[in-house]
Formats: sequence, structure tokens, C-alpha cells
Amino acid sequence: MTMIFENVKMVEISAVNGRLDIEGWENDHVELSYTIHGEAEVEVEQKGERLVIREEPKKRFFNLLGKSGWAEIAVKVPRKATVRASTVNGEIRAKNVSFEKVSTVNGRIELENCEAGEISNVNGRVRAHLTLAKSLKAGSVNGPIELEIEELEGNAKISTVNGSITLVLSDFCDARIKASRVNGAITFEGIDPENPVIGTGEFEVKVSTVNGSVVVRRV
Repeated sequence: MTMIFENVKMVEISAVNGRLDIEGWENDHVELSYTIHGEAEVEVEQKGERLVIREEPKKRFFNLLGKSGWAEIAVKVPRKATVRASTVNGEIRAKNVSFEKVSTVNGRIELENCEAGEISNVNGRVRAHLTLAKSLKAGSVNGPIELEIEELEGNAKISTVNGSITLVLSDFCDARIKASRVNGAITFEGIDPENPVIGTGEFEVKVSTVNGSVVVRRV
């Protein structure tokens, strides 16, 4: 099924057992398509300039332990639209999207050429390439974070518990890096460990982990 929505500036997507593919494009409308596997349902509601998409398994009274259904959801959004996306027992893949927040539980996040304000993960992994981080908070519990940032326009905080961090910063990131760890090693590549600053050092980048290693690389 494919649906078109006009005049949308904010898209909110939540899924249980579902997979989300989100792509930013140059058109002014949102295009939504989905395929349902098993017993699941997708609810869609437009409230003014906000589009809300929800996926969840159908509730079955006589078979509470039965296998849950799920849906593959593909959304194309205007490049200027803001997106909030979350999954439980699923994955999120996105390209050219501006996220206010993206989060998973028991899943993974893969972002390409995106912007993000907050990234959150529990029991999974995060791999993200951000063209711009205005004010970023990224955290993971029981999973690694691989994060590449092309440009900073605000402070950033990246942290994990029981997971490693690989942070790649370009020469366009005016970063002042503060790294800390409990039970792990910290490695700087292309950055002076005694004075970990890139460019003017205008923005503070805090990197911390408990039970994991930290690698900060300049490219």
C-alpha cells in the first residue's frame, strides 16, 4: 500500500517488531508504503503539519505467546521535514534525513548523510554518518556506537555502557574533546592526546564509556 501526504513538517514513526526505511527527498510531500507480515497493523494519522505512523502486532486474546506479526515501512520525507523514529525489536535505516530523535530497543540504527539531535540504543548497535550535528546526544547500552561527523554547530555528548565508541571527526569540526572511560582504553588517531582539539575547539565533545574502548579519529 502506498499513501501520499501533503503539507507535512514533522513525521513521527513508531514500530514494534517492524523495520523502518526512511529517506529524505526533494519533493514537498511524504510518500508512505508498507508491507505487513503476519498479524500486524499500521495506523496513520495526519494532524495538521504532523504525520503520525504507528506499527504494532495485532492483539490476540487466545494466543498471547504466539508469534507476533510485523511490517516493513518505507517513508520518503521532504528534506526540510523533521523526523522522530523509534522501534522495539526492529531496525531503523535512514538516508538524508533530519532527526530530532531516533531510538531502538533490541535493534540497530544505520544512518547515512543525516542530521540528528538525539540517538538512543539499548541492546543493539549504532552506525551513523552525520553531515551536521547541531547539538548531539548519542547513547548506547549493551552495544557499540560508530559515529562519523562532518561538521559541528554545537556541543556533543556520546556515551556507552558495555559497548565501544568509534568517533570520526572531520577537519571542519571545531571540537574540543574530553574522553573518559571505566574498564577500557582511549586512543586518539590524528589528534594530539595531550591537547585533543580540532580547529578552533569552539564546541565541546564529551566521549565516555563504561566497559568499552574509545577511539577518536581525525580525517
